[in-house]
Amino acid sequence: MQGITQDVRDILRGFKMTVDFNKLIFAFVGIVFSIIWLLVVLAFLSALGLIDTSPFVIINHVLISPRLGLSYLFSAFLSVMVTVDWAEYLGLVVLVVGLLAIWSIIGGAITRLAALEFARDEKIGFKEALSFASKKFWSYFWSPLTPALGVLFFVACNIIGGLFGQIKYIGEIAVAIGFPLAILSGFLIIFIGIIGVIGFFLMFPTISAEGSDAFDAMSRAYSYVISKPKHFISLFLGIIICGTIFAIFVSLAACLIMQTSFYTVGFGMGEKFESIKAVVVGGAYGKAQMASLGLLSMKFTALMLMIYIVLIKVAVGSLVVAFAGSASTIAYFLLRKDVDGTDINDVYIEEKEGEEEKREEEKEETKVETEKVETKATEGKQTAPEEKPKEKPKEKPPEEPGESSPEKQT
Repeated sequence: MQGITQDVRDILRGFKMTVDFNKLIFAFVGIVFSIIWLLVVLAFLSALGLIDTSPFVIINHVLISPRLGLSYLFSAFLSVMVTVDWAEYLGLVVLVVGLLAIWSIIGGAITRLAALEFARDEKIGFKEALSFASKKFWSYFWSPLTPALGVLFFVACNIIGGLFGQIKYIGEIAVAIGFPLAILSGFLIIFIGIIGVIGFFLMFPTISAEGSDAFDAMSRAYSYVISKPKHFISLFLGIIICGTIFAIFVSLAACLIMQTSFYTVGFGMGEKFESIKAVVVGGAYGKAQMASLGLLSMKFTALMLMIYIVLIKVAVGSLVVAFAGSASTIAYFLLRKDVDGTDINDVYIEEKEGEEEKREEEKEETKVETEKVETKATEGKQTAPEEKPKEKPKEKPPEEPGESSPEKQT
């Protein structure tokens, strides 16, 4: 392992860890499934008349347009959801739950790969990372929801208190007396909400590094933010700045590659490619525009170019997601070292089923052998003959004075 500096310089190792095939594949699949889920929910809500935005608007103006990226997709979706009425937030809840389920698997696998790579310089396979994330699915799923549920609980407390205030005479007095509790709830709403949002990027790495549950992930995130706020803010800002620069650089590189490809191919293909490019880059993909291409082969080429643009955007997003997962995992290890004093290379290792069974068999064999030895020892004690105590030699009686033996008398 390279030297650990315990500062923002360690975050730069996230760039190297980003270029990992398994992480990029997980990120790519996660973005693709997220886009599909988003389009399905938008189609459902627009079909019911709950929102005015059609999924084709997102496809045409965000995914296919060479000028707009995935970040614009997120902002466009938020702008749509701001105008949603209370009764229509059910669709938003369905969307969020679906996205959280997708990224509980994807994010868990990426941070697991990053945890083992940073802590022990070990790389595991795609199946192992996916298996770990699947086993810890509910921990990943509930870790960001727990602070949200806490905020909703205290919001509900204040709302219920306000409902009591509608009672004539008694309600106003109750609100006046109990308003300090509403102030306390307001403080907890702000505290839990802000710390939960900025500490969210530590929750998934906690589960991936410790093999723990959602409560441990939430408690560690809050503890590290509160215990070492300066260290946390420096790492947090480092990830944001490095991630933004990285996203801009990758986006510009992808745009340059696409523009160069369009120009060089168009130089050779001539007006035919310019007609196709006008439809693809123009941002209007209706039947009339596609029909203007005439030949079926021209339409097929335009469609394939649209798909290539979408794939390039997803690839750019995959690099950014892989960096975010790697950098957040590095930040978790650094904060854990600073707060708890735990070694960097201390990471949860999951035993395989075969190894667990082998270990259990070895324990059973050891237990049986110990019992056999104890049994033999007990039987040996029972069958051994008892040793009779040795008889002491009889002592001669002392001779009386004046008496002598016959030999002496002769």
